[in-house]
Amino acid sequence: MSIDSYDPCPCNSGKKYKFCCHSIGDEISKISHLHETHQTATALQLLDRLKKNHPEQPLSFITEAQILMAERRFEDACKPLEECLERDPDHPAAHSLLATSTFLAQGYKQAQKTIYTALQKCAVVDVSLATPLAISIAIALQMRGFYLAAREHFALAMRVASQEYQQNLFMNLLEFDGDDQIPYQFRGVHVLERCPIEDSEHQETFERAQRLANLGCYRLAAGLFKQLAEATGQVTLWKNAAFCYAWATDETQSAELFHEAAKLENDFAEAVELETLAQLLDLNNTDEVIDSIEKVYEVDSLSKFLTLLEKHNQILRGNVPSEQDQDSAENVPTAYLQMVSSPVNAESKGEEIHIDNVPTVIGDIDVFDADRQMDQPAIVRLYAYEGEQISLAEKILDEALDEQGKKDCGLKLLDQDHEASSNPLSPIPSEQWPLFFRWSFPQKVPIIKRRELEAQQWKKLLSEVWSNTKLAGLNGKTPWEAASEDDLKVALTAAAYVLDAQSLSLGHFLQFAELDPKLGISELPNLNVDESSRFNTCSSMTQNRIPAKELSDAQLMYIFNRALLIRHPRFLYDVLLEILGREECKKEVDLDRVYSTLTEICHKRNHRDETLSWIHKGQENAQTQPTNAFESELQWKMRELSFRLEDTSDPGLSGFMKQIWDQYGKKTPQIKDYLKAFAQAFDLDASWMTESTLGELGNSSGEGIWSPGDTTHDDSSSSGQKLWLPGE
Repeated sequence: MSIDSYDPCPCNSGKKYKFCCHSIGDEISKISHLHETHQTATALQLLDRLKKNHPEQPLSFITEAQILMAERRFEDACKPLEECLERDPDHPAAHSLLATSTFLAQGYKQAQKTIYTALQKCAVVDVSLATPLAISIAIALQMRGFYLAAREHFALAMRVASQEYQQNLFMNLLEFDGDDQIPYQFRGVHVLERCPIEDSEHQETFERAQRLANLGCYRLAAGLFKQLAEATGQVTLWKNAAFCYAWATDETQSAELFHEAAKLENDFAEAVELETLAQLLDLNNTDEVIDSIEKVYEVDSLSKFLTLLEKHNQILRGNVPSEQDQDSAENVPTAYLQMVSSPVNAESKGEEIHIDNVPTVIGDIDVFDADRQMDQPAIVRLYAYEGEQISLAEKILDEALDEQGKKDCGLKLLDQDHEASSNPLSPIPSEQWPLFFRWSFPQKVPIIKRRELEAQQWKKLLSEVWSNTKLAGLNGKTPWEAASEDDLKVALTAAAYVLDAQSLSLGHFLQFAELDPKLGISELPNLNVDESSRFNTCSSMTQNRIPAKELSDAQLMYIFNRALLIRHPRFLYDVLLEILGREECKKEVDLDRVYSTLTEICHKRNHRDETLSWIHKGQENAQTQPTNAFESELQWKMRELSFRLEDTSDPGLSGFMKQIWDQYGKKTPQIKDYLKAFAQAFDLDASWMTESTLGELGNSSGEGIWSPGDTTHDDSSSSGQKLWLPGE
């Protein structure tokens, strides 16, 4: 181990190497090499001997724990760390590793005391030693749905990390804040606020709570803030306690305190934000859910099984990812099928489909081939939500196979304990279930028809269905019932903001005008701002109240970057329009990104004329670029083509495709392959393409039909130049 004698010891005790673990350094190097070359058992045997011979050297205990953790033996890793701490109770790295192992083995709540001890011990010697602990907690909590806690632990990791790791951790934060499947109210910064406290003893308690929170000891801080809140009644202290409980993963207690803070808050908009957080946390922890059911079957003959299923007009074959798109670590199904509520006419172009008879997906089937080498049979997994959907899915399966078919293919229902669950369908809160729908359209139905039907469905859900849904946040009342009660005004407005987050996660951008006007719900008022206003501590929900038009150029540029990260469409749209209205700001931004974002927002809102106008703005901007103008123009042309293909009745579609063919086909021959594929797939009248040209399709490209977001590969006919397409 080539370490200078006066360098810090690699056991991270805080001592110099010479005065800590110098005498066993060479042995540890050999042991580490054994582990790296997959001789872990031998490495552990040597470590056991080394610990007995040099019990005063922490590095042998630390190394053993690190090896065991690398092998995911987290429970086992705790023993050498506990032995190390018996000899050196203040060893910061041993505390940090023990907390990490305990957390990964037992979970956050069981490991909380160990975690807090580690954070405080590390702070005394080297706070950066807590970085791996904080990041491990953050990642695990995000996967488990504790979003406020996960975000704060990412921020904690940033606070304690050494400078060399801060950039990577910053990217973790950006990735979290940009995840639109997380309610936007949980993303972005949340800070503990100060408030005037006259009593000196209370002030001392406040400072202690703040220090504990800064270290990551959130439950300890929460208890102190709650104690102060009960003594003083100040809303800020209730709010601080609520955040700290959420960061400690006690979301039930946090929700109670947010509800309490909302009642005490005099500012209506602030009260709505607190109540929104409370209702979101309640939903995150409700037992009132529509759960998904998984049925697992063993099959002797997959070919017979699939043949029988595909004859049923309510079972549709889906696409399985190509080998190049598959994650080698995942067990990817060899076939995927969907079960729908009503028969689907594969040749239909949607003339007979309206909002009340769209086929609904009621079940999914994943089919996994047998692995003869591992002596594993073929497996079929059926997923559906409980109640009517699982009953209908099982009925369709019985109809498709009948008793004889089950015998022929050797279908056998397995016990749930026999197979590890891999159910991809998440439970849905019961009160959100009315908003949840999955439709299946025949392939030939134009995309514009599908989007129009989805827009009609959302209009109905938002103006009628949601208004008549009983909500826990309204004490079990419906929004229509709550609208007549003044004391539920805050809760009703908060419920609308919860709906805002829910609809975004389901792919719809809520406009408050879509809600029944009789409810009397409107967006929260704008913040009062001036040139001295600072927004770095604004939550995402507060940020959306910032009036873009009243900002200075510098303020607008700061908010522009934050808005692009959180990507709340209503606010982002206003910010982007304001940027385009200021010449100095336009010089500072990537206009291509601005136009493409506006295109995306308007497209998802189904504002087709405005979408096309932003596409044309993007094309005009591309033509002015000093470099890569051709590639940029092509990107925008393909984006427009993708948009136009949604409406195959567009009389200008064929001419537009010919324009691309003539203008770009010579320099990028692959474009012609894609245009041929589009013409064939969408059954377009492209008379300017010859029959022989269309007949070459099978040999022209092995990549299939392109759509924006797909990548492409080099083609020998392109003289070595790769075709650059949207999404690359």
